[in-house]
Amino acid sequence: MAADLSQKLELARARERTARARTARLRRSLDRSNRKTQSQLKHTLGGAILALAETGRGDQMVAGFRRWLDRYLARPQDRQVLRDTPFALDAKEDGHGNA
Repeated sequence: MAADLSQKLELARARERTARARTARLRRSLDRSNRKTQSQLKHTLGGAILALAETGRGDQMVAGFRRWLDRYLARPQDRQVLRDTPFALDAKEDGHGNA
């Protein structure tokens, strides 16, 4: 009887380990999917804003967005990547561009 109980306990532990491993795999898969979705969202919105700016129909919005970017982009490499776009910014002095 004790051996039977011990065997049942070991099987239950094995099932629990299997379930935990499966849960961890599903979480990793969901995290990957969420990161992909967030990246896709950023690319889609960025592309839409850039397309609108390039048509010249969103001048007021582009100007407002440029002001926002000017305030929040502090790293020179971030500002440099915007060159040759409707959102190009001048170089900031040290200490500027931080929120």
